[in-house]
Amino acid sequence: MVYTTYSDSGQGIGGLFLYAKSIVPFYDSILFGVILLIITFSLYFIQEQKRGKGDFTVSFAVGCTVTTILAVILSMLAGFTSAMTLGILIALTILSYIMLFFSDP
Repeated sequence: MVYTTYSDSGQGIGGLFLYAKSIVPFYDSILFGVILLIITFSLYFIQEQKRGKGDFTVSFAVGCTVTTILAVILSMLAGFTSAMTLGILIALTILSYIMLFFSDP
């Protein structure tokens, strides 16, 4: 069994992301999902600690927005972010703002 290896050919961090994507095809989905969860729950628990009550809809909207912006930036790497992943993140961001708009203040 032959394993592929990563050889840094002057591509920088972009080459590392593309190498991971070549090994695990759904690496971008996992990466953005983990980033979304970390940002959302971090903001929620910070709000809960500071004010005594956390607002999940605000945390979810901010987490989706940051993750979508990061996905758009990383989509500039040729072949890293799939169109389906980007579409799902944009739909989640729109859904989070709809939830935020209809939630209680």
